[in-house]
Amino acid sequence: MKKITKNEFRKKLAKYGALSIAIAGVADATGQVIYTDIDPDFVGGLGSSIGIDFDNDGTDDVTILQSNNGNYELVQANSPAGNGVVANNNGYLYASNLSYSAPINNGLSFYSGGASFCAGVGYAGSAFCGTGEGLLGAKFDIGGETHYGWVRVDILDSSNFTVLDYAYESTAGGEILAGVIPPLAIDDFSSNNFDYFVDANNQLNLKANSPMENVQLVNILGQVVIDQRLANTNEIIDISALKSGIYIASISINGNTKAVKIIRK
Repeated sequence: MKKITKNEFRKKLAKYGALSIAIAGVADATGQVIYTDIDPDFVGGLGSSIGIDFDNDGTDDVTILQSNNGNYELVQANSPAGNGVVANNNGYLYASNLSYSAPINNGLSFYSGGASFCAGVGYAGSAFCGTGEGLLGAKFDIGGETHYGWVRVDILDSSNFTVLDYAYESTAGGEILAGVIPPLAIDDFSSNNFDYFVDANNQLNLKANSPMENVQLVNILGQVVIDQRLANTNEIIDISALKSGIYIASISINGNTKAVKIIRK
């Protein structure tokens, strides 16, 4: 099956309008896909890592990182015990590259620990090396119940990777379709004219047409440094007490989340 990238999906929505929204939105009426767009995309290199906190509870459910095991470079997905990613176990764990819209549910094989996206030159089994955008399936725990999600990545080689977006099904045990972006997740931020900037006083300014619900800031070590409830269309978050550097701010509107990179000067 031909893979559909995030940008291609957005273009299809714009081109086909209500028809494509209806098709893409077909799901169990009791389910809700919670989508996070990483904007700008996270670009990693030697020694880089990014934590994927699907449900925004302050605990990383999967970590995507570049490392060296002493013999070769590799990009891999690490998950703690109880969580897991879809992978093939043929002596070594290699993350499976799922087809667009493939169902992610309890019928798949999930493994905890480190599963390689792309391992050094010549290592057979790597499914993501230089293939363009790919999809990782994952499972994780919320309150003792299993939830399923996906992460979209682009692994150039064993030293360079990009993480674009991710989503999970909020209904415990409910399946999710790999790479399918809920139309409302796009509309909530584009149609609401969401905007943000850090002013000269190191105040993070957030604006939208609809009231925002929450903002969380994470530093480059994956530590949550601010987690604040919101209720208005214009919000100002004081980040002056934080150390200078780059942070990822995750903002929620109508149950959907957008992650953006900000700089505290």
